[in-house]
Amino acid sequence: MSRMILICSFAALLGSCGVVSSYQDDRAQARLACADVGIAPGSGAFGQCVVDLYYSLWDEQNESER
Repeated sequence: MSRMILICSFAALLGSCGVVSSYQDDRAQARLACADVGIAPGSGAFGQCVVDLYYSLWDEQNESER
């Protein structure tokens, strides 16, 4: 029982974290951008487009930290 409470508490903490929601927002924007250019959602090319776009944007946003 205490393990379940601990897991739920940890999940709630992660859910309220700005980093997690920022990641989800960035992934959602990458998905929309790939769909906007006509790549079919669910295809391998779509998944690769999302990953490539997300990490390209992440690199650009975090370039000053290097």
